[in-house]
Amino acid sequence: MKRREAALLLVSAAVLAYQVLLMRAFSIGQWHHFAYMVISIALLGFGASGTLLAALQRRSTNLGVRSLPARAAGAGWFALSATLFALAVPVSFGVAQKIPFDPFLIVWDRQQLLYLGCYYLVLFVPFFAAAGAIGLALITESDHCPRLYFYNLVGSGAGAALAVGLLQVAPVEAAVLAVGALAQGAAVLALLDAALPLAEPRSRRLGAAVGLAAMATLTLAYAKHPPTVRLSQYKGLSYALNLPEARLVAQRSSPLGRVDVVASPAIRHAPGLSLVTPPEAATPPQLGLHVDAENAGAITAFDGNTTKLAYLDWMTPAAPYFARQDSPRELRVCVLGAGGGAGVLLALRHAARQVDAVELDANVLDLLRRTFREFSGALYDRPEVRVHRAEARSFMEAASGAWDVIDLSLVDSFAAAAGGVGAVGENYLYTREAFETYLRHLRPHGLLAVTRWVHLPPRDELKLFATAVAALERKGLHPAERMVLVRSWATATLLVKNEPITSAELAALRRWAAQRLFDAAYFPGIAPSEGNRFNVLDRDYYSEASVAILAGGARREQFFRDYAFYLRPATDDRPYFFHFFRWRALPLMLGTVGTAWIPFVEWGYLILVATLVQAALLGALLIALPLVLLRRGAQPNDSTPARSPSGQHAQLWVLLYFLALGLGYLFVEMALIQRLVFFLANPIYSVAVVLAGLLLVSGLGSGWAARQLRKGRSTARLASFAAFAVAATATLYAFGLRGALSPLLGWPLAARMGVAFAVMVPFTTMGMPFPLALRYLGRTNAELLPWAWAINGCASVVATSLATLLALGAGLAAVLVGAAACYVVAALVARQWEEQPSAGPARD
Repeated sequence: MKRREAALLLVSAAVLAYQVLLMRAFSIGQWHHFAYMVISIALLGFGASGTLLAALQRRSTNLGVRSLPARAAGAGWFALSATLFALAVPVSFGVAQKIPFDPFLIVWDRQQLLYLGCYYLVLFVPFFAAAGAIGLALITESDHCPRLYFYNLVGSGAGAALAVGLLQVAPVEAAVLAVGALAQGAAVLALLDAALPLAEPRSRRLGAAVGLAAMATLTLAYAKHPPTVRLSQYKGLSYALNLPEARLVAQRSSPLGRVDVVASPAIRHAPGLSLVTPPEAATPPQLGLHVDAENAGAITAFDGNTTKLAYLDWMTPAAPYFARQDSPRELRVCVLGAGGGAGVLLALRHAARQVDAVELDANVLDLLRRTFREFSGALYDRPEVRVHRAEARSFMEAASGAWDVIDLSLVDSFAAAAGGVGAVGENYLYTREAFETYLRHLRPHGLLAVTRWVHLPPRDELKLFATAVAALERKGLHPAERMVLVRSWATATLLVKNEPITSAELAALRRWAAQRLFDAAYFPGIAPSEGNRFNVLDRDYYSEASVAILAGGARREQFFRDYAFYLRPATDDRPYFFHFFRWRALPLMLGTVGTAWIPFVEWGYLILVATLVQAALLGALLIALPLVLLRRGAQPNDSTPARSPSGQHAQLWVLLYFLALGLGYLFVEMALIQRLVFFLANPIYSVAVVLAGLLLVSGLGSGWAARQLRKGRSTARLASFAAFAVAATATLYAFGLRGALSPLLGWPLAARMGVAFAVMVPFTTMGMPFPLALRYLGRTNAELLPWAWAINGCASVVATSLATLLALGAGLAAVLVGAAACYVVAALVARQWEEQPSAGPARD
């Protein structure tokens, strides 16, 4: 491996690792949808680098493969770009934490737009520099592009795995320092490659020395004074740290998130606690639990005396226990998303014989079992409690047991739910198929209890209701007899049974709810006047919705069409339970809260649309700029074959081909990440396996293409074959992947990760069309190489938002079908190469 190839591999690894770390940092400091927008726009640096390459194309140091006056010129620009990237990583991260951007003030304070622009600029620089280095490496040696692209892809895949590994052992701030060191290693290799040859001028060696000194200085400064992630004032942790006598007593970090524990006498976590709770049901001392700086419940003081937990009976999640209070059978309870243990404590208070606590985050479990073991009464080590470190849905799919109560309560914070944070994120806990699984694991007369936050106008709880109805109907059961919905001023709990709700259960529930001033929003046989008594709304949304949804047929469809929010049940193909947004809801929100709409609107969806619009507009500009520069500086290229395709024809196929590749590759990547979240039971594992696996196998495909070219294979035929193969695989996966993986959910995680990696292998040919096209273009229209690079970079950024919107509207299968269509377009364009006799591929 040559120095420049090694530097290319390290730059590729560092830039992808830095991207993952930035997403993690912004998820902690703001919310992940703002991070998504800012970093997506910053990634347009890959498209903007095409403008840089086009500008260099006009200089005497022409980037055309055979017109390059000296290899050293390309090495010099590559070294400069790699060094700028290495310098920019720590600087951009540190400066970004100093920018006082507050998205909730953007309506009143126009200065926030300036801060947002500063975010874009600061984060743009490292991606622009890295993309420039990668583009220079590929374009200046396009004859060897398949081999160089192999190093690019393998490095990128390693970077994805590296980021996850770093987050496992270090906080994000320290992980950025490690990635910066990796980028500096790449810069050192590039500088050596540019400065060591004896023929190089003394000034270049001096420049290399200055670059090395600057990197060393920045590294020492960052290590001595590392920046900390800036927290939004609206984050739960920010609120908690402003409470009287508040102090941070523990902090843990992992790829799943940062966990903080705050102590303060003022901390009381009792969501939806009845307004008539008696003094003897006071909340015990608690520690605030925060994940990614957002509220995630509390760790409650417990000494084994369950009478001190009476406050839990005055919240809606207690409903299933009061429905079953006359049952002689000792309860078996499963708490999904156990967190700080409130659901486990509630089960113990009601004398559960066995409690299965399912929690994904090992740091949360460690805090309760070790750091706060005495404070929590060794809750997770009690003989009645069995702890399972697993994702809730996967645990239920693989479980063989059954329970009297399955409790799924408030697995996100109120602020996150109110802000629509999860609107564009997949969630397999609340799909129709998930409800079918939960119902399958209920013992006779068992109850599924799902608690969500109450919003106005209602949406979460109504979508839950519709989802439960769909699941019961799929089982051939009559939903109206098997459901109860109870709401307080802040929370709502839905109870679902396989059997009809008995009169005794219903009477017990109604007594319990009335004593606590909870509204029984729906129960079998409810009268129109019974559901809006205590927490009175301007109209009884719950009665209207339940009647329409249970009616089925045309009336249900009409209700779904007319309601202000999107309430159709989520499915495993469209696992977006928190997608409620409809454009018609925006005027309603404005009319309800006026100019204070910013904190309450469903930000996730709006940010996605805003990102797509910004990326499309900026992408179009960045695609046009290189073409303008190239046309202004067009000169005859003696190295270009005389019979190369005409200018307009070449530009058309370059535009179509590289747009299709940029969109198609990211469509496949996005769809597989979201599909495998369910299979791997962890979004971080899914991201790591898909990014690392897909990039690695693509790199292997690129390496295989290089070997085929050495054997004299046709560039065009290889590209066409590869694109058609990707299209066929994507189509097959669109309709068969979920069904093929479902029976394997019970396998150990290591085995499932192996299967997930094997799923990537058929996409090996994804690494072939791009470098083959660059090679072909370098031999026929080398002046268009920077433009092709810009098109592919901009299309990739647009694809991330577009794929998510397509998945929200039509499902993940549609995204894979869209990817297949893109690769079919690329294959058809590649076939046209051979139909141009003058454009036949050159042989190695």
